[in-house]
Order: sequence, then structure tokens, then C-alpha cells
Amino acid sequence: MAGSAAAVFLSSAVALLCLHHLLILPAEPARAHRRAGRHHQHHHVSSSPSSSIDTTSSSVERRRHPGIPDMEAFREKLDRLPAGDWSGLEAELGPLDRYFGPGSPLDVRERLVYLFAILDHRSPNKEGGGVSAAVLEAWLRRQAAARLEAATRREMAKHDKNGDGLVALSEYKEPGKPWGWLHKFATADGDGDGALNAAEFNSFLHPADSSHEEMQLWLLKEKLRQLDSDGDGRLSLEEFIDRSHAFDHISSMEAHHQGDDHGLARARAENMFRELDADMDNYLTVEEARPVIQSLLTGEFSYATAHAKLLMKADSDRDGKLSLEEMLNDYISFYDIVYVDHHYDSDEVEVDADFHDEL
Repeated sequence: MAGSAAAVFLSSAVALLCLHHLLILPAEPARAHRRAGRHHQHHHVSSSPSSSIDTTSSSVERRRHPGIPDMEAFREKLDRLPAGDWSGLEAELGPLDRYFGPGSPLDVRERLVYLFAILDHRSPNKEGGGVSAAVLEAWLRRQAAARLEAATRREMAKHDKNGDGLVALSEYKEPGKPWGWLHKFATADGDGDGALNAAEFNSFLHPADSSHEEMQLWLLKEKLRQLDSDGDGRLSLEEFIDRSHAFDHISSMEAHHQGDDHGLARARAENMFRELDADMDNYLTVEEARPVIQSLLTGEFSYATAHAKLLMKADSDRDGKLSLEEMLNDYISFYDIVYVDHHYDSDEVEVDADFHDEL
């Protein structure tokens, strides 16, 4: 029962995310790239006059740039990698900045040709070619992980005063929160040694993207605390409806599908609450409310999942995978995944927690 309710809620949330994003994404290509390079917004959609005339995949593949292997040589390099393996990408292809960095001479369409070759090589089913949502998501998660790791390295460099590769409790102080972060720090400190290594510090800084179960549970409890207006450690029906935004999501979906029926949306929210309330005590604990609260926690990895599904709108023949031509026909939508900035190690660029809220 709880699982089915969670599935309905999560599907609704993703649908809303995708619908809203579709309305704003094509308007300004550089806008999608804001987080990745606020001081590099001079990228042009096309750096080649011919690209505005002939944009077929064959014409794009024929273009030559100094220092960039042609597609035949590029595919030969990919073929030397184990099927479906990305672990040796940069060792075999060289730095990916060459193809996707801000200094690359390739325009958007040309970058897509090289990206398609990588994604197509990664696809488990080579028959007929094409890129699935799962492979797109894997690429986006790879980019997200690199951003998070770079942000963690920057922060560790600031706080690791003795250079031992650890951030001790005595070395860290969260601005504006002199004590509130201590439980979070202790939760991230998996081995209990009083200091955070790189992996633990990454979980501490980015709990929504942590695979550490204790860190996830801390975050869920923290979010429930924010929703729990009377401070009793659980959610009543009214708190669930008024503060978890479940009602807002359902109302939006009802308005889209059946007109603005406030009463019907509330009834569905109440039904969801009852299905989640496993012990039927009219309150939701953090574990009971977890499917809903989890959907409210947006991080880089959850964005990757939603973004991959969104990009599949380019699948014009609805066969469940993207051909190169389909990606080129909708190239603006892919702008921000083919500009992989190399400057995440710079203090000028930070992972923007509010960036995805614009979607």
C-alpha cells in the first residue's frame, strides 16, 4: 500500500519537474549552463558557419579540428575499452576537456557526435544502436559525482589545517550554526575517529547525494523536523498536507488533468496519508513518511535522474532510445551536458544547491 502511494507521488513530482522544465529550457541555451560556468557564458551554440546550413550527422562527423581525433579514430579508441566500461575513458581518450571543456573548439552539435559515440559504446544492447534513459542518467551522474568531489576537495583544502587529509572536529566550524551541525558531523564520521576523510566529508557536505544510510536517515529526520510544526517528532495529517507539499503536488496534477478540483486533491492527499500510516495511529514517523520526504530532498543525483527522463523527449520515434539524428534535431536541450567545465576546482565556481529549483 505504502509503496503504491509513494510511486504515485514520485511519478507526479517527476512529471511536474519535466513539464515545467520543458517550458523554459529551449529559451536560452547559456541559461542551462549557469551553474557549470557563470563566468563562461560566452559559449556559442554554433562555432561553425556550416553547422547552420548542414546539420546532418555525417556532415558534423566530417569536420576537422586540430588536436581532436576524427570520428573513425575516436571510435577505434572507444573499441579498445571493454564493452560498457567507462572507467578507462580518460586514459584512452585523453582529458575529456578536449571534447567537452569550455576551451574545446567543438560546437554543440559536434560535441553531441562525440558524446553519442561514448554513450552508444556504453549501451549494453548494441543492436541497432541508440542511447537509453539509463545510459543518459549514468553520464549525468558521472558529471554530478565529479562536481561533488571537486566541491569537497575545495572545502577540504579550506578546513584541513594540518594537511593530513582529514577534517577534524576542531578544524571545522559551520558559519552561522555554532552547534547545530555537530550531530551531522558525528553521523558522517562513520568510523568514529573524530575526523572526516574525503568520502565522509563528501557525505557531510552533500547528504542528499550520500549513499551512507545513516547520513540519509539524518537528513530525513532533519527534513521531518522542519515539517513538524508542533515538535513531537512525527507528522499529523494537517502537517502532512500543509507542510510536506504533497497536497500542492497533487493539486497541481489534478488541475492539469481534471480541472482545479481542490476537494479531490485533498481527498487524494488524505488517502496517501492513510496508506503511509502503517500502524494506523494517525501520525507518520520518519520511516512511514520516508517515500514522501525522500522526494522533497533534491540533490545532484536526483536531478540527473529527472534530467535524463526529460532529455528523452527528443525520442521522436518513441522507440525508447535516442539516435544521433534525434539528439542533433533537439541539440539545444543537450547543451548543458556537452559543456563539462574543467574549472570546478576553482573557488569561483560552487555547486549551487538552488540551481535545480529553477526547474
